Order: sequence, then C-alpha cells, then structure tokens
Amino acid sequence: MLNKILKSFIFLILFAIPICLYILHHHKEEPSRHRPVHRHVSRTAANPSSEVPVIPEPLVETQPAKLPEIAIIFDDLGENVKEVSELYSLGVPLTASIIPGLKYSTQSATMAAHCGFSVFIHLPMEPEGVKAFRTKKYTFISPSQTPREVKSLLRYYLNSLPQAIGVNNHMGSAATVDRPLMEIVIAAIKQRNLIFVDSRTSPKSIAYDVAVSQGLTAGSNNGFIDAVDNEAFIKERLGLLVRKASEQGKIIVIAHPRKRTIAVLKEELPSLKAKIRFVTIKDYFAN
Repeated sequence: MLNKILKSFIFLILFAIPICLYILHHHKEEPSRHRPVHRHVSRTAANPSSEVPVIPEPLVETQPAKLPEIAIIFDDLGENVKEVSELYSLGVPLTASIIPGLKYSTQSATMAAHCGFSVFIHLPMEPEGVKAFRTKKYTFISPSQTPREVKSLLRYYLNSLPQAIGVNNHMGSAATVDRPLMEIVIAAIKQRNLIFVDSRTSPKSIAYDVAVSQGLTAGSNNGFIDAVDNEAFIKERLGLLVRKASEQGKIIVIAHPRKRTIAVLKEELPSLKAKIRFVTIKDYFAN
C-alpha cells in the first residue's frame, strides 16, 4: 500500500514540474509583450521653438563702390629736395616729374622713389615764344634741331634718371605740334619701354596721338590744378577736376610744388579721400 502511494506522489510531482515551468516562463514574457515602448524623444523635437538651432544666412560680402581715381603729376622738380618732402607730407600716392640735369635731379628722384612715388622725366621741349623761356639749366628739344641732335639730347635726358617709369613734356607748346619731331621723341621713349603722358601745354598737341599710334602706354593731362597761382582758383579747379573724375572714372592732372598749391591740397585732401582714390601713374595704368 505504501509503495503505491509513493509511486502516485512521484507521478504527481513529475506531472506538476512542467506545468510550473511553463507558468513561470509565461509569466516572465508576458510583461515584456505588453510593456509600452518608450522611444527617445529629443528636446529639440518636443519644443522646436526654443531648441531648434538657428542657421544663419550665408554672409554675402558687399564690395564697396569703386571710387573715381585721380593721378596727380607734380611737375618741375629737381631744383631742391625740400619739394619732395613737401609732397610726401600730403600723404597720398602721386607722381614726381623731375627735370633732368638740374642740381638736385638725381637726389630728388632717389627720394621720390623711396617715398613710393612714381618717378617721371619732365622732358624739356620747346615752347612757343622760346626766347622768353631760355635757360642755361637745360636745353629744349626743338623742331629746329636735326634728327641727330634730337636723338643725342634724348639719349642724355632719358638715361639720366634710372628710377623713371615714364615721361611727360616740360613746356613744349611748339614741339608737341610738330609731327616729325614727335615721331622721333616717341620712338626713343618706346625703345626704353616708358609710359608717356602728354602735358597738353597746347590744345593742338599731337603728342598723345603719336604715342598711341606707336603702341605706347600713354595718357593725357586733363587739367592743371594750379594754372593760376591763387588759392581761390586752385580750390575751384580742384572741385571741377574731382567732378570730372567722377564722370570719367579716372583722370590725370598736373600740379606744381608751389606754396599755395601745397597749402590748399593739405586743407582739401582729407575730405576728398572719401570721394576720390589718389593713385600713382603706375597704378593708374595697372588698373
């Protein structure tokens, strides 16, 4: 009897164990089957108004409007070196045109180059009424000279200032209207690969036209700032030339290292710099 009961008990245990294991396993899986899935929600998505980063607009650099340009050539240098110092005190780029063969021509050219100026040879050329302008300081290139004489004089003048990048005529109202003479002059300037600027001391000058026809880099004077040595005149002329530069984009003008001219420019240049870009002749032709 006891043996029968023991067998029944063992059978019951063996039957119950799988059931218990099944229930236990089912109980562990059930919560995971119904557990809500919590997805990560970023704070950016939950509150876009405060968390979404603001992407700035791409920067667009606005180029300032290009200012009109004026290249000032200061003529008649070489008498003394103080004039170059006066020009440097103006604080703008410019061009120093030096008469060759004067006492301080070489020193003036050296100083001007160190100042960052363009250096020009101010080539003496015969004016109308030459007798009133004759001097022992230099010899004018003249239509009355033979081609050989002209070439010899040109050789001396053009070799005298190695810093020079160009030439403009000193006086020359008689010489610059003579085509055969200007053909010789321009050919010599071209041979040295120099710039030429016609000072236009005569409205009939053909110097610029001859230079262009020979393929030179060339320009023409648009006006003398100080044709009259008077402060009121200089101020008025300066205003006219500034307006002309605004209309044309860029111009070349000529001045002289006189006391009144320097004084007016020192007064006017600070305000003009907001309207005009002052450049050397080198930069004038480079742009």
